[in-house]
Amino acid sequence: MPELYWTKYDLLQFAARHILENFDTSQIKTHNNFWPSGTTKEYLGQLLEWITTNYQDRIDLPPRGVCGEGFETYEFLLDFGITIRLGVSSNGRILLFQPLDGENIVKVNLEEAHKLFTILFSNVGKGDNR
Repeated sequence: MPELYWTKYDLLQFAARHILENFDTSQIKTHNNFWPSGTTKEYLGQLLEWITTNYQDRIDLPPRGVCGEGFETYEFLLDFGITIRLGVSSNGRILLFQPLDGENIVKVNLEEAHKLFTILFSNVGKGDNR
């Protein structure tokens, strides 16, 4: 059975990509999925612990590539109705952790993301920093 792990940096990256309150606008992609409002990086860490305990037997580490680590993605529908994607390297490191679908998952495409962050940052510039 593979030993799955992630680093503090990985957890920060998962938060910067998939928690609206932590979103790094330089990380905008064609499709952006966000955890429900109020999700914290601490909760993501707890959720990863739960996932690796309950789904580890469904994950096979990918073989190493000729030029380095292999990488494989897995999708799981969690018990509470959210579908997630995990990306795992051949050494067991979780490098991708994102919500795909489910209740209160926010999905924003590239055009919507640009509009949203333009509005948000224009309000902050006017002294509205809510």
